[in-house]
Amino acid sequence: MIRLRAPTLDAPYMKRLGATPTAQLYRVYLDERPGQANSTAFFLDVAELLYERGLPDLALRVLSNLAEMDLENRQVLRILAQRLLQASQPRLAIPLLRKVLVLAPHEPQSHRDLGLALAADGQTQAAVDQLSEVLLRPWPRFPEVELIALAELNAIVATQGRGVDTSRIDPRLLRNLPLDLRAVLTWDTDNTDVDLWVTDPNGEQAYYGNALTYQGGRMSRDATGGYGPEEYSLRRAKPGLYRVEAKFYGQRQQIVSAFTTVQLVLSTHFGTPRQTDKRVTLRLREPKERVFVGEFEVR
Repeated sequence: MIRLRAPTLDAPYMKRLGATPTAQLYRVYLDERPGQANSTAFFLDVAELLYERGLPDLALRVLSNLAEMDLENRQVLRILAQRLLQASQPRLAIPLLRKVLVLAPHEPQSHRDLGLALAADGQTQAAVDQLSEVLLRPWPRFPEVELIALAELNAIVATQGRGVDTSRIDPRLLRNLPLDLRAVLTWDTDNTDVDLWVTDPNGEQAYYGNALTYQGGRMSRDATGGYGPEEYSLRRAKPGLYRVEAKFYGQRQQIVSAFTTVQLVLSTHFGTPRQTDKRVTLRLREPKERVFVGEFEVR
């Protein structure tokens, strides 16, 4: 079982919206919007509340404001695309991620994000081809990103890849490695250090300073320069709670907002037909801030 952190309502506009009856939410949003026109946080928060209240069409309408803020800014486009994926709308996210790829073909995250969105939309061959780009090129700024993309590619081939052409990939790399638990952290700003922490039922913490745990949990290499991904993987999970957190160490660049937006994907039975994914988007405000994201409960 996966449980995610509940959304917070600490911004003044969210306190007002949170106290508003569902039937009047959109009207109050329109009243607040003029003063928040340049805030990505505002539109993300309101969309989250609308989804929570069972109003997905209005939530998508609110999210569309992000696309209008700056169509040439890959940070905004990535935030919007990830939130659409969280809402199970990969078909809407794919054109945004294609735009990101045009803007930043030199970043492996552009290829990986698009590949995963294509897989979520059932476009398996296109997804494998896109993820293979991460495997076939050197990425000196982002060491070992190809290992995470390789695990994802193999999981896609194993679970939905009948008839898929993998001839571009060295056959020695084509081996699916199923996992009981997997957590992947990404974020939206370059030159930013965010870390993934997972505390297992033994009380042991997996993080960059303890990459291999007694139980067999593995934390990927620390991504200190920007975007991630960072991955926690566990092949065999003992019963108990696994607490997932993100720690914001700081940034050397901020383009759009006063926050760093992080995305977490928590998966059970990764790489098998039983795979279940849950996504959450959070904003980290202060350097050294460590926030609870969610937890796995293994019974």
